[in-house]
Amino acid sequence: MKRQPAAYREAVVALVPQLRAFARFLARDVARADDLVQDTVLRALERQDAWTEGTDLRAWACRILRNLFLDQERRRRVERRGLSALPAHEAASHPPAQTGQDALRDLDAAIATLPAPQREALILVAALEMSLAEAAEITGAPEGTVKARVSRARAALARTYHARS
Repeated sequence: MKRQPAAYREAVVALVPQLRAFARFLARDVARADDLVQDTVLRALERQDAWTEGTDLRAWACRILRNLFLDQERRRRVERRGLSALPAHEAASHPPAQTGQDALRDLDAAIATLPAPQREALILVAALEMSLAEAAEITGAPEGTVKARVSRARAALARTYHARS
């Protein structure tokens, strides 16, 4: 690995909180999200030459994170297929059910029910405050598609909360 200019390293490190937020929504698991962020930062530092100066570093890093996540998901599916061929065993343990629910947990549960493309678009645009263009660059979908996904996700969340009231 070549030595990185300090400004580039600092810019990548400054993105960690936003990367962590995006990773947590994708992975739905804090430890896995932190691993994704670590791998993303490492890859961004190793592959600085692949980044075009003057372009959005945040969008580039989020795209790295998203691609790492999708690669892991593909591997997990293959592993699950392999494990399903083995004799079935009962689950070792189940996490205890939580009795108290608050608004944040309700929102988290509602977001979790959204289809992955809608959830991803909503998090990028609404939670991480990215523009539609940035979200489109990260997801590889046209801006109009991202806009439609965000709109559908917001409508689904509104229906969920309207049904509860």
